[in-house]
Amino acid sequence: MEHLTEYLKVFIAIYVLVNPLEGIPVYLARSGGMPRAERLAIARTTSVAVAVILWVSLAIGKPILELLGISVGAFTLAGGIIIFLIALKMVLGQGGAGDVRAGTDSTSFAIVPLAIPLLAGPGPISSVIVYASKGITQRGASLADDLVLAGIIVVVAVATYAALAAADPARRLLGDTGINVFTRVSGILVAAIAIGLVNEGLVMLYPQLAPAP
Repeated sequence: MEHLTEYLKVFIAIYVLVNPLEGIPVYLARSGGMPRAERLAIARTTSVAVAVILWVSLAIGKPILELLGISVGAFTLAGGIIIFLIALKMVLGQGGAGDVRAGTDSTSFAIVPLAIPLLAGPGPISSVIVYASKGITQRGASLADDLVLAGIIVVVAVATYAALAAADPARRLLGDTGINVFTRVSGILVAAIAIGLVNEGLVMLYPQLAPAP
């Protein structure tokens, strides 16, 4: 394919922004004590939700933001604040298994906050909107580009499911104590990512806050 390199770059960019590793600590912390089948169901629901969210962003993201007068900066700032609150619960040990119950609650958790805003957050959504606007090959958006981008989103969702499913063996390897330590340390890292999003959103909203070159 003529533009295979460009397509690969887009996949890598979106997948890195989705960053399933970022969601694994939350997934493990909130699904402890559940049967394996239910944990895998959460992983499937999350990956499907990631795909749907990014597809919706591809189709109507930019028009909706423009219609509502919401800037990418404001969206990024809001997402960063939400992710920071999630990270704070991880660090303080308030995101344990007791927070998730069977049935609807676990399904809701798979979608919010795991799928959005943690995985399919401001970064991936903004990235998809940008690629949908300018086209993957940067020669203007076309129907072919949109179809390829939709396919890339499917691959990203499958890779996300694989990463979450692999987290279960990691729990058996590390044990509950290891997972608790990993969750709290990861919470600090997720908090740092959230602060980065807040900073990025503030700079988008107020360019004068950007550091001098």
